[in-house]
Amino acid sequence: MLPGQIVIARAFCRFSRFDLKTIPVKRRLQALQLQLRQWAPFAKPEFAIVFEQNAALVWCWDANWLQTQRAALPKQWQQASALPESALFAPQQSGVRLLSCLDGVEAQSWQHGELQASRWWKQAPALDEYIAFCREVGQPVARLDQLPPTQTPTQQAQPWLPVNMGDGLGANNRAIEQWFYAALFLSLALPYAWYSLRQVQISHAIAQNKLEMGKLTGQANTLIQARQSALKSLEEITSRQQQDAYPSQLDLMSAFADVLPADASIREWEFTDGKLRVVIVAGLEIPSRADITGALLRTGRFAEVQNLMARDAKNLAFRMTVLPRPGVVLPQEDKNMDGKKNG
Repeated sequence: MLPGQIVIARAFCRFSRFDLKTIPVKRRLQALQLQLRQWAPFAKPEFAIVFEQNAALVWCWDANWLQTQRAALPKQWQQASALPESALFAPQQSGVRLLSCLDGVEAQSWQHGELQASRWWKQAPALDEYIAFCREVGQPVARLDQLPPTQTPTQQAQPWLPVNMGDGLGANNRAIEQWFYAALFLSLALPYAWYSLRQVQISHAIAQNKLEMGKLTGQANTLIQARQSALKSLEEITSRQQQDAYPSQLDLMSAFADVLPADASIREWEFTDGKLRVVIVAGLEIPSRADITGALLRTGRFAEVQNLMARDAKNLAFRMTVLPRPGVVLPQEDKNMDGKKNG
């Protein structure tokens, strides 16, 4: 034991081994600090840390308890550094051993010169407890009828490896933890912010598409309405043509007057359902019925022109069928055409 050192009995320590092989060497102490804050079994802990090749051996005790013990020591010892009892035992290459401590018995498991596990009992463990420990740490267990002998090691002047006393690990120094939580927050917040931005962009794009769709729908509705209006107008025109299928009376009279002699005049004019009866009064010279009939047919306005008997010799009477306006097909004509086809 070095001058001015306090040895903490194994009975007052908690021990654990932390695997650090996946963590870069420069960051192992910081990573260990975060783990120790979660593992420490005391409200105000103190630590002794021994770093092996890829692991950290940690002993922990209650700082409040130690402060009370220091107060009972002579003044020159009250500021002395503390070391765990187990760190002063000579190391072993491999295997399991039982050690007699200042208080109680400790079982240690070693492999390739590194301490793998440790357990403390107030007194020598039962054989079943010792076998369970060996199996738990992966050490082969031969058929045992009794415990192996308990060794009484001599404490060395200094630990077999340098001890880091973990200054500040038990205090409320949260700089490392705050850094960790800040990094964790950023790792969560940045993706969330990115997805939120994308969501806003997508929502904006959807809104724009809906607006454009509304405009196109309005334009399409306008075109549809215009088409429907045009079709309606066409139907009205067709309906009016069917209702007024024949040329106007004025047009018929003009066409009829064109074929008469200059001194002849129309005396009677009767138009009913496409049939026209006309009586004309001849002038000085009575025109030929055949000439007038041919002239009426050539106008394209009349068909089936018939000569009728008149009361006066100077009067000429005609009956004829008035042809509908070009493009107008009368229902009666449709029936006649169907009848001809069927015949």
